[in-house]
Amino acid sequence: MRKNNTIPQLYDIKDVKKFFSSSLKNIFSSNVKPQSKYSSGSIINVIRNSISSREYIETYVRNSSCNSIPSADTVFRRIRDVASESGSHRRSGSENLKRHNIHDGIEYISMLIDRTVQMTIANGAFSNPVNAAIDEHDEPYYGIDNRYLINAPFHRFRGTDKAYRFATLESVKNGGRLTLSIMKKEQLDGVDNANEVDYLLKHAMSLGIKINMVLMDRGYLDAGVIRRVESLKLKYIIPARDNPKVLKYKKMEMKYYNGIQFLVINDRISSGKESVETNFVHIVYYPDRKRHDFSFYTNINVDEDNARELAEIYRERWGIENGYLEKKDVKEKTHSPDMGVRYFLFFLSVLLYNMWVLFNLLRRMANYGWVTLMDFIISMGRGKWNIVMNDNG
Repeated sequence: MRKNNTIPQLYDIKDVKKFFSSSLKNIFSSNVKPQSKYSSGSIINVIRNSISSREYIETYVRNSSCNSIPSADTVFRRIRDVASESGSHRRSGSENLKRHNIHDGIEYISMLIDRTVQMTIANGAFSNPVNAAIDEHDEPYYGIDNRYLINAPFHRFRGTDKAYRFATLESVKNGGRLTLSIMKKEQLDGVDNANEVDYLLKHAMSLGIKINMVLMDRGYLDAGVIRRVESLKLKYIIPARDNPKVLKYKKMEMKYYNGIQFLVINDRISSGKESVETNFVHIVYYPDRKRHDFSFYTNINVDEDNARELAEIYRERWGIENGYLEKKDVKEKTHSPDMGVRYFLFFLSVLLYNMWVLFNLLRRMANYGWVTLMDFIISMGRGKWNIVMNDNG
């Protein structure tokens, strides 16, 4: 046990909590009048403590022993004031937001997410280029149908086939699974996959992230996407769809080298009027005594020296799915059907997740123990600090 039991600033969850609360209260301060019964800090406390208790905001307020906290309706009204739904960006609070240099609550949270990325870079976590994964994530929507929602019957959501969609760029493995860029996607926003990929990559790079390789799922196998990635001088891996051409390739004889079978074919992908050259790669190997059979497209020259490494990198891409599962643990639960509220809460969950990754990075650098995401969430609640004072995390 250490003789000095004091954790430096931002290595203690108390300091993270202060950072979180003080940063977010600015979102609501422009909409809370001096005569208002509840301060912006009160709104943040309800949101934060409902996360900590893993309860719906409505349930947390109802079960709270404190008689002086805002109602769930008040919390949601404040969120709606700063988190416009699609197609309604000129809400009553927008002028106040502009006067305080807060154009939109979601935009402000995005700025804080960027800050966590920059702080992570400043502490040396991304000194080397990272492999990053792009993916889209659909959240079921149960409110009034509108034209901005995504049709998603393939998800088989319970009670709805409508969703609101997000796209993220996440670091994979090296540097920690940090969300580097995030955007909401809407049916009528005019952003196709190529523009989405371009935005996510350029935004992360503008923050100082150096990207080595982009990993995408098969939905991004498009000539326009590939051109955008290559215009940024980046490498990529995109899974191949099992169409007749690919199935024919997968039946071809493969090379064998050092326990791995692989095949490389120079191919062309066409989408609309665009066409690009790329390499089709088929790899079969048994790293854990289980058969792994991969086929993907890449602009990397694949040979005996890097085939196994690329197969391992391909498997890393699924780390982003683990990140989504972890974000569900920090996402506030609500019955509100308002899209603005739900957008706000999703972006907030990304901010909390990034703060947890940054928090553990700083602790590791100071030789303190790892704090699990669940312990981090619980400790964000009022008066629960004991776990971070233990050197073992």
